[in-house]
Amino acid sequence: MKNWSLILLLCISAIYAKPAHDTVYVEQIIRDTVYIPIKSKTDTIYINGAMSPQEQTLEHAPKPKCCEPTERNPLGKDTTKFLRYDTTYTHHLIYLHFDIVSILWLMDTTFTSVGGNIEISANRKNSFMINFRYSKMQPQRGSSNTFNDYIYTGNISQYDIGMGYRHYFRPSKYSFYYDVGGNWLIRKYDYINTWDFTNLINERPHSRHDTGYLFSPYIHLGHIFRGSRSIFGIEYGLAYNAIDKELLNREFSYITGGIQLDFRLNFGIGVL
Repeated sequence: MKNWSLILLLCISAIYAKPAHDTVYVEQIIRDTVYIPIKSKTDTIYINGAMSPQEQTLEHAPKPKCCEPTERNPLGKDTTKFLRYDTTYTHHLIYLHFDIVSILWLMDTTFTSVGGNIEISANRKNSFMINFRYSKMQPQRGSSNTFNDYIYTGNISQYDIGMGYRHYFRPSKYSFYYDVGGNWLIRKYDYINTWDFTNLINERPHSRHDTGYLFSPYIHLGHIFRGSRSIFGIEYGLAYNAIDKELLNREFSYITGGIQLDFRLNFGIGVL
């Protein structure tokens, strides 16, 4: 009886006893694989006419189909467009331009004109221009000129200062451009009509000693070549001056009346 009581007590203890549990923490690591596709770059380097090792490895590589006849291109012409205008020149904030044609004018004893521009470049295609020029005209020889030394002595001198806007069509070494703006002219008249002191019939403009002021609008076209620092350009266009049509009606220089023809060979340098 005693044994049965002991067994019963053990059974009851086993039923009501709470099992012991241990908590185990396991660190979970999640790894993601991200693929970033990067195209390999192949450079072609020519050294003395020979192919580089990089290009030689591609010598037997399959060539892409090119120039095969299509519905839009039945003759199979090569329509590949090559990059003719690069942007490898150095862009400067300020350029100084000088008109080389001015040197040619210095060889003429009757006419002198020296000028240039300061270009403030906002970017590779747009610039603000400041223009300056000094010109001087003396009576010329020959009866074909109204202002000739047969009747007149003295000179006409002029200072130009103006502003303009220039737009380049390509942000590249070579570019075509247009230039529009206007110049304020300070023109000093200091000449004598020698016939004023005679009894001859004098229908030509009389002696004059004063200063005139006028505004001359202009429009120019040009071509420019820009390098790392130096630049060279050809510029041509028209301007209009509203005075002295009678005296200088056959002139087309910077000191003239009416339509003025402008032609410049500009050499420049980038300073900033």
